[in-house]
Amino acid sequence: MYHVILDSPSPYLVNIPTPNQPTKLIPAGQNFVAYDETLPPEEQSYLLPALRQHLQECVPSQNSFKASEAKRTIASEAVKRLDEQAKIIIRKIHRKIDLEYMETPEAAEEWGFQVKQSTRNILLPKTQSERLALLDTYIATEESRPPEERFTTPDLVVVANLRDDLKANLEARRTNRSRRKDSHSARTEALEALYDTLRLAGGLLVLEKFNRTVTTGLEKWGFEVVKRQSKGKDADAAPAANGTTTTINGSETTTNGAATTTSAETTTPNGAATTTETSTNGSVDLNGAAEGVVELGEQG
Repeated sequence: MYHVILDSPSPYLVNIPTPNQPTKLIPAGQNFVAYDETLPPEEQSYLLPALRQHLQECVPSQNSFKASEAKRTIASEAVKRLDEQAKIIIRKIHRKIDLEYMETPEAAEEWGFQVKQSTRNILLPKTQSERLALLDTYIATEESRPPEERFTTPDLVVVANLRDDLKANLEARRTNRSRRKDSHSARTEALEALYDTLRLAGGLLVLEKFNRTVTTGLEKWGFEVVKRQSKGKDADAAPAANGTTTTINGSETTTNGAATTTSAETTTPNGAATTTETSTNGSVDLNGAAEGVVELGEQG
C-alpha cells in the first residue's frame, strides 16, 4: 500500500460535519455544490455529479425522517392523553357496575371486567391493551341492549368516540414509528455517502487547486477552516471536536479528534517485510490505483 501525506504541518484545520450532524452536513454539501457550479465546467470537481446525487437522496430522506418523527410524537402524546381519559371513564363505569351488581358481581364480566373469584371484587384493567379491550366489550354490550336499558352515564357516544380516537392514534403512532425507522436507515446511508464524497472532494481541492496546501481558500467551497491549536499541555487537554473514528482499508482515521497512526507494510531489497508508521491528523483516503492519504487538517 502506497501512502502520500499532503501538507502534514499545515497551520489550518478543516472541520467537516459528520453523518450524525445532518442539519450541518447537508448544508455543507449544498454550499460545495453551489460554489463549484459557478466555476467553468473544466474547473469543476469531477465529484460534483456524485455530490448532487447524494444531496438528492439526503434531502428527501431527511425531510421524511423529520416528518415521520413529528407525526409519531404527536400521535404518541395523543395516546397518552386519551389513555388517561380512558382510565377516568373506566373508573366511572366500574363504580356504576359495582353498584348495579353488588350482589352478583360476576355479571360485570359481560361488560369486559375481570372478577376475582376469591374476593368477588370487580377488577380494574391495568394495562392500555386491557383498557382498550374493556372499552370494546363495554360498547358492544351496551349497543346490544335496548336504549332504555343502557347506562345513562357515561354517555355511550362519548365512550365510543374515545375508544375510536385511542385506536386511531395508536395506529398512527405504529405507522409513523415504522416509517421513521425506514427513513432513518435510508437517511443514514445517504449521509454517509455524502460525508465520504465531501471529504474526498476536499482532498482533491487541496491536491489540484491549492498545491497540496490546506488554506483558507477552501472556505469558498463552504468548508470551515480554522487555525490549528498550538501543541502543548493546552492542546493535549483540549477535547476533540467530534471524535469520530473511521477505519478505511485497515487504517484507523480519527475525524476531528485524536491523531491517528497509519501502518504500511513495505518490502526491503532482501525480501524482508518492514512496517512503517506515519502519524497524521484527520487524513482522507484517496481510494485510487496508487492509494494516497490527503490531510484535510481536521482536529488533532
